[in-house]
Amino acid sequence: MSNVSNLKTLGEYSARMIAGDYDAVFDHFAPEFISHVTSRVNPDALGTDIRPHERTFWKSAKAAFPDMKFDVNLLVESDDLVVSNWTLTGTHSGEPYYDIPPSGKFVTINGTAILRFRDGKIIEHWGGPHCSQGVGLTE
Repeated sequence: MSNVSNLKTLGEYSARMIAGDYDAVFDHFAPEFISHVTSRVNPDALGTDIRPHERTFWKSAKAAFPDMKFDVNLLVESDDLVVSNWTLTGTHSGEPYYDIPPSGKFVTINGTAILRFRDGKIIEHWGGPHCSQGVGLTE
């Protein structure tokens, strides 16, 4: 599969998740999808289908930041890999975010994802959020 198709797949996935179609993860991530950060962020999920955790991330973020905006700042592609640097912004006026109660503050969360594609599906992930401002995540 060409990189153009991989970028198109990633774009379709992101658009669906932003629109609240959280089941898109099951259409765009292969059943054998693995994330190389699972052992760090959710060790209990090792050896399981972790696609529901990706769904939960998006759903939780939207519930915590009702005015959430998701931007892709940079895309780099090489063979079957796509690297995305992204920024999520919003006001923490909704639900708790990872057990942090709503602060009413504007929040910026920046992250990077490295995704490997095979046969039009995402099969591997490295990365995650790395800079957070507001909400008491960091000050």
